[in-house]
Amino acid sequence: DDDTGEVVDAHPSNYEAVPGGLPDIRARVEALQRKFNEESKVLKLELVLFTDALMHLMRISRLLAMARGSALLVGVGGSGKQSLSRLAAYIAGAYTFQITITKTYNQTNLFDDIKSLYKIAGFKGQPVCFIFTDAEVKDEGFLEYINQILMTGEVAGLLPKDELDMIVNDIRPIMKHQAPGVPDTWENLYGFFLNRVRDNLHLVLCFSPVGNKFSRRAQQFPGLINGCTIDWFLPWPEEALTSVSGKFIDEFTMACSTEAKDALKLMMGHVHVFVTAACQEYFEKFRRHVYVTPKSYLSFIQGYKELYSKKWAYTKELAVSIELGLQKMFEAKADVNKMKAELAIKNQELAVAAKEAEALLKQISESTTIAEKEKQKVAVIVDQVTKKAAEIAAVKDDAERDLAAAKPALDAALAALNSIQPKDITSLKALKNPPDIIRRIFDCVLLLRHWPVDRVTWFEYKGAQVVVGTYDMSVKMMSDMNFLNSLMTFPKEQINDETVELLQPYFAAPDFNYDSAKKASGNVAGLCNWAEAMCTYHEVAKVVEPKIAKLRDAEAELKVATKEKNAAEDRMAKVQAKLDEMQAQFDAAMAQKQALEDDAAATQKKMDSATALINALAGEEARWTAQSKEFDSQIQRLTGDCALASAFVSYLGPFNKEFRELLMNRDFYGDCTKLNIPVTPNMQVTKFLVDDAEVGEWTLQGLPTDELSIQNGIMVTRASRYPVLVDPQGQGRIWIMNREEANQLKVTQLNDRMFRNHLEDCLSFGKPLLIENIEEELDPLLDPVLERRLIRKGKSYVVPLADKEVDFTETFRLFCTTRLPNPHFTPELSAKVTVVDFTVTMAGLEDQLLGKLILKEKHELEEQRQQLLEEVQSYKKKIKQLEDDLLFRLSNSQGNLLDDTELIDVLAVTKQTAQDVTEKLVNASETNKKINEACEEYRPVAHRATLIYFLIAEFAVVNCMYQTSLAQFNQLYEMSIDKSDKANMPSKRINNIIDYMTYEIYLYIQRGLFERHKVIFALMLTNKVLVSASKIKALDLDVFLKGGGALDINSVRKKPKDWIPDSVWLNIISLSSMDAFRDIPDSVFRNDGLWRQWYDQEAPESSKVPDYEDRLSKFERMCVVKTFREDRTLIAAADYIADSLGQRFVESVPLNMERAWGESHNKCPLICLLSPGADPTKLIEDLAKKKKIKTLGVSMGQGQEVIARKYMATASLEGQWVLLQNTHLGLGYLTEVETFLVKEENIHEDFRLWITAEPHPQFPIGLLQMGIKITNEAPVGMKAGLRASYQWVTQDMLDAVSRQEWRQLLFVMCFLHSVVQERRKFGPIGWNVPYEFNQSDLSACVQFLQNHLLEMDAKKANQPTWETVRYMISCIQYGGRITDDFDQLLMDTFAEKYFHPGVLLPSVELYRDDRSGFSYKVPDSTDIDNFRQNIEQLPGTESPEIFGLHPNADVTFRTLQVQDAVATILDTMPKGGGGAGGMSREDMVDKICEDLLSKVPPVFDKEETKEKLKKLAGGPTQPLTVHLRQEIDRLNIITKLATATLKNLRLAIAGTIALSGGLIDALDALYMARIPDAWVKKSWEANTLGNWFTGLLQRFDQLNKWLNLGRPKAYWMTGFFNPQGFLTAMKQEVNRKHASDKWALDDVVMTSEVTHPPKDFESLKEAPAEGVFIYGLYLDGCSWSGRENKLVDSEPKKLFNPLPVLYVTGVQAKDKKRSGVYEAPCYRVKARKGFNFITTFSLRSEDGSAKWVLRGAALLCSID
Repeated sequence: DDDTGEVVDAHPSNYEAVPGGLPDIRARVEALQRKFNEESKVLKLELVLFTDALMHLMRISRLLAMARGSALLVGVGGSGKQSLSRLAAYIAGAYTFQITITKTYNQTNLFDDIKSLYKIAGFKGQPVCFIFTDAEVKDEGFLEYINQILMTGEVAGLLPKDELDMIVNDIRPIMKHQAPGVPDTWENLYGFFLNRVRDNLHLVLCFSPVGNKFSRRAQQFPGLINGCTIDWFLPWPEEALTSVSGKFIDEFTMACSTEAKDALKLMMGHVHVFVTAACQEYFEKFRRHVYVTPKSYLSFIQGYKELYSKKWAYTKELAVSIELGLQKMFEAKADVNKMKAELAIKNQELAVAAKEAEALLKQISESTTIAEKEKQKVAVIVDQVTKKAAEIAAVKDDAERDLAAAKPALDAALAALNSIQPKDITSLKALKNPPDIIRRIFDCVLLLRHWPVDRVTWFEYKGAQVVVGTYDMSVKMMSDMNFLNSLMTFPKEQINDETVELLQPYFAAPDFNYDSAKKASGNVAGLCNWAEAMCTYHEVAKVVEPKIAKLRDAEAELKVATKEKNAAEDRMAKVQAKLDEMQAQFDAAMAQKQALEDDAAATQKKMDSATALINALAGEEARWTAQSKEFDSQIQRLTGDCALASAFVSYLGPFNKEFRELLMNRDFYGDCTKLNIPVTPNMQVTKFLVDDAEVGEWTLQGLPTDELSIQNGIMVTRASRYPVLVDPQGQGRIWIMNREEANQLKVTQLNDRMFRNHLEDCLSFGKPLLIENIEEELDPLLDPVLERRLIRKGKSYVVPLADKEVDFTETFRLFCTTRLPNPHFTPELSAKVTVVDFTVTMAGLEDQLLGKLILKEKHELEEQRQQLLEEVQSYKKKIKQLEDDLLFRLSNSQGNLLDDTELIDVLAVTKQTAQDVTEKLVNASETNKKINEACEEYRPVAHRATLIYFLIAEFAVVNCMYQTSLAQFNQLYEMSIDKSDKANMPSKRINNIIDYMTYEIYLYIQRGLFERHKVIFALMLTNKVLVSASKIKALDLDVFLKGGGALDINSVRKKPKDWIPDSVWLNIISLSSMDAFRDIPDSVFRNDGLWRQWYDQEAPESSKVPDYEDRLSKFERMCVVKTFREDRTLIAAADYIADSLGQRFVESVPLNMERAWGESHNKCPLICLLSPGADPTKLIEDLAKKKKIKTLGVSMGQGQEVIARKYMATASLEGQWVLLQNTHLGLGYLTEVETFLVKEENIHEDFRLWITAEPHPQFPIGLLQMGIKITNEAPVGMKAGLRASYQWVTQDMLDAVSRQEWRQLLFVMCFLHSVVQERRKFGPIGWNVPYEFNQSDLSACVQFLQNHLLEMDAKKANQPTWETVRYMISCIQYGGRITDDFDQLLMDTFAEKYFHPGVLLPSVELYRDDRSGFSYKVPDSTDIDNFRQNIEQLPGTESPEIFGLHPNADVTFRTLQVQDAVATILDTMPKGGGGAGGMSREDMVDKICEDLLSKVPPVFDKEETKEKLKKLAGGPTQPLTVHLRQEIDRLNIITKLATATLKNLRLAIAGTIALSGGLIDALDALYMARIPDAWVKKSWEANTLGNWFTGLLQRFDQLNKWLNLGRPKAYWMTGFFNPQGFLTAMKQEVNRKHASDKWALDDVVMTSEVTHPPKDFESLKEAPAEGVFIYGLYLDGCSWSGRENKLVDSEPKKLFNPLPVLYVTGVQAKDKKRSGVYEAPCYRVKARKGFNFITTFSLRSEDGSAKWVLRGAALLCSID
């Protein structure tokens, strides 16, 4: 409100004109977008609002502002549908909601979400924008609920009764307020709620039109169209692309001119346009889908900005470093010059110093002479004194030695004294009468101290005289306080000889010792020792004393001498001091001189090292100077270089090598040059984005070395979106596993139970995650991760995963790989990820295989090469490191470079190392060259193996089950190397390996191919080998395959003769483009007789070719044969294959189950591919019996998985076999089986898994690539059939009955089995219904024959009971399968032919080939090997006559076979790019409709027809007239239907009416020139639309003439809807004519005869009197001879023969002619199915019926 400023309505919805037009709107919307981004936490919109985007936004905004407005936005994923819807919803103030898909999201969750939206819209009345995309259609049922919301707003089952009641109560107050006048009944309240919901709930459906889902959904759920306003998001126009790039590039800082920037914006738009166009071209050529969406474009721009910033920063940094480095080097050069000058001055100073030192030296020498003389005098004195001192020392030593001898005794005495305590003395004193020994001891002490003692008396003790001790005096002595001290300080020197002598009698007493004394007086005993010690000391001192006296004198002399010596030394010292002073002066002078020398040397050294450094860095200087000059232009060129590189990484991943190069060079680079964007000429993207060191690292991690693989490596590591690798060979997977192993890579699969946990762990801990074996879709759970919807939480990020948020760590990486060779990812997925085609290339695989071969053949070479690779890799890394290091140190060194010796050393070392490494690199490349030369010799082996592998890979197109993994192929390859014959000559060895390998791999592959594909595979192998060896030109091969199919008969030279069919002539013209056949049209013209003769031969391939015989290679012969006689091509091809590869490549190889089992292991399943007539179960069970292994079999189907799981668990533990039959009915379980085989650890080694399945595209590719594939079709050809049968027959079986008849009949039975089997290949003329006759039928018959003959043996009968034998074989065993009466007749005829007494004759002839004269006889032998050898002698191909058919049957069969083979080969080849021929499909169909409508016959008017019928002869009730009326009614129905369809189609194409289901089918059919199914159901079968329409006109013509002109002379029976009714009416009329003869209708039967002489319709004069003439029938399998009036064999190569007019009438049964006629069945069309059968007509024949039954002779109403 302008006055109050309050908000009346935040989102008013009213139309206003915008004066400023679109720019104003754009500015307003951009402001709203900024506001949205401020308010939104999670989602930020970065929309560039170019005109189209604004228009879309306005449309969506209007719809959201209208009540009940819903939108259906249609466009490929990534066009901006959701982003614009969110912005529009924000502008309209609507609550935006989008469901979050999880693995378990189901209908209940959807209902909960819808309920919550209903409540917001209904109760709050707030507009709700419900965005629903096709990614959220987890179940098609969801769309039914969306449809209901759009149509009625009521969703069935959404709200239970109690919730409804709550809603009704809650809405009451709102309704009262809003619609007060309306009564609040339950219905009114509910209606009010529902209307509010419908008004406010806006659905925005975002769907992609790619594929058929969108159109199907639009038809199934009309509400999607009727309830929504449709807005088509068409591909962004170029100006939109440019304005988007403009927005991002304008605000991006770049180092280039504005012009370059503007050109860059254009170029970015062009890139997107180029790639979009290339996608279509790529699909047309290689049948591979690639999508680019606007999202890819945004990621390209984002990638460009990141790459440019990184490269620019790097270049700038490098430039700065190099500038600094160069600066330092220039400084160093200047410093060196400075040093030269300094060095000259220093040398002068050095000369002066040298002179001064010389003068000093002279003075010193004079003083030294004086000093020397003084020195000698002093020396003499010193000598004398020294001698004297030595003598004295000797005397002193002697005295001291003697004294030392007494020392221990003295020490002991003192120790004893020390132990005496005063209290001991006191206690002694107290004794009145101490022991005698004590008295004596004290007497000794008294004597020593010269105290008085008593007079000596003696007593006897122990037989000795002992002195009696005095004691009184002792007591006195003890009373002295210092007694003990006086002993301690006793003057030993005063003892004399007399005292010693007095003491001797005491010492002599036997008890005078320490121990006795101790006993008597304790511690005082020590005195005993002391007294003795004193005497001992005296004895020693007596000797020492004189020596000491002498010593004293000598020492006095020495004193005088020493004084003299000191005086002399003083004099010497003065002299020396003067000398020293001079020496010091000299040293100083010398030091100064040395310093000067050192300084000069250092300067010299510094100068030298600097010069050396500068010289060493000269290379760098030159390089850096060049680089430095380049930097500016390099930075300029980044504009274009980064654009090429980003376009490469963002867009080219899904393309193969050819298209990558084409787009890079032709489109991207070409555009840069055209727009003058600075770009490096011939830029190599790989070099720009990655350096050699990193590539080398990848190689060591297992990435193949070819260019394409390196590009893939770059895309995986550099792309801004997570990569999805199309990796059928698993090489990308191996590389990623090796590369990320160190980062704790987690490998998982989408169906893994722990997938969610693995994902969360890796996101949280930032570990890489590899999801392997994805199919064409990813779990929606991954969307937030793929789109990096990160939410900031504090410093870290979280990512919302469905129902919870998970931490996100920057180091997280995601990789996905798929094994599908050609996956079809949706545009939405393609926009979220970077798809990288990792399919192995020829060059890459060849190198790998060569490596494997060399490792086996010359392993030391390969090891050396590997080691070299690693060394070279580390060298290159080191060089790079050193160069960077050198530059870094140089540019970052502080101060003067020449002072930094450490730096100079480092630089020197660096330089030296760099030189060493460079040298090593040169050596390495030399060695590598040698090794490569040695290896190259073996390349042919690797080349052949690569050819074979690529052929196998291409062959998977032919049948989805033909999958062979590279791992399997590698095993075969290595096994071939090991097992092929060794040879010393390498060339011989190479040939041995090639021959062995080619055949071994051929055997392995053909075991898993259906019979019809084996020869095609061998032919393609031969072609590949010869084309690669340049023996055949690829163009010639093209001529062989395509022939004249693309030529028009009217635009080529006219054909010379009419016998040449048009198709053959076109082939001849096409063949003339080959060098060998330049003149073939002239040759045919000249020698048409010879060519015709050759053309008519039954086997032209083995006859001489006119004009060319001598100069044809086998390939050229095959081309000629295909040109003229397409039906014989494969026979000629067999010849060509045998000639090029060897005869064994064309022989059929019987299936050897035991060998297949031997090649398998417990984790390798054996997969048997089922086909009609082949059930391998019996073979498997027989093998199991033979191996005595238990087999657990289960036939898959609903609910059988439980049993299968139980069997698998049991068998894998106990080593049994499991047979899963018909697994195409339980494909879901097979994925589980695959996981079990891959992951299960403990599987018993005898365990085997056998699987039987019909080919099915959903069969798990992993199982096929792990397993051995086996086909067990009935073999092709009699020889192969008999060979297989006799592979099954054993010697034991031959010996089971000992009669010759048994062996004879066994062979005949096997022969018949092969005949019966082989007849199938001829289509309807062989068997009306292709029955699945197989081994079990033969087994049962053989078992019956064996029993019958044993019984006959027992009864001693001489012949079997032939009726029984024939009945059992024909009606019971084989007849049990037969459902068609004519087939049963044929089987009975065969039984008659082969089981009669004549076949028991020895060596009976079962068939003789009249052409070759070869005879098929029953071998007469009892040994199985003879039978087998005999079979090997049979011809490889046989005439159809062996099966009873005419040789022409071969033409049909073989022609179809050849066409099928050629179509198959062409399917495996890349298609030529289809140039769109102007008109669209719809325009072409519209033109066809217009054309056909102008020709459609009118409808018969009902009333008019009634009147005309009345006027016909006999009135309207005549049987044939009634038939006419019925036919007219039927024709009217189809005419009306055709007209209505054609008119409606034109209206639908014009857009007036909707293109519904039936019309879509009709549109497809008319475009393909087929008849719409709806028409066929109501009419008749025909080959092409043209034939059908002609038939319609002819039918109208016949009925119209009959109605208006009366009955015709003859009837064209083919033109009747109900020919049986026509014949019945004819019989009724004949019967009425014979009413007078009393004929009963039941007795009348039909009879027929060909008019004789033969008539055609034109030559008939009138109708027959009774019965009818019929024309327009054809004979199949025989011909009519008018001359002989009978059935005869057809002419060669004439397959269908017209029958002259046939007269048909009724006769009584008894009159009908039975003999001499063949009852030929008559069918409407070539396919002889029961509902096409009309009746049998009798035709005259002189041969027995059996011949025509075996010929398959029949009548056909139409042959087109």
